[in-house]
Amino acid sequence: MARTRAMNRFHRYLARRHRHDLRCNVPMLRPELVESEPLDVSGRLIQRALSRDERLDLMLVEEPAL
Repeated sequence: MARTRAMNRFHRYLARRHRHDLRCNVPMLRPELVESEPLDVSGRLIQRALSRDERLDLMLVEEPAL
């Protein structure tokens, strides 16, 4: 095996070990223990788009025509 390939494999091994250690030491980050609802931000995005449209309309009304 080439030296660089061996180094890459070793670093991947270390990264995998670090992730495993983190998952063991921080139980609240384990996927099976996290009870979260999927985020639904569509309403907020629609409201933001509407408010931007309203602001643009007001800016266009306030600008004097040349």
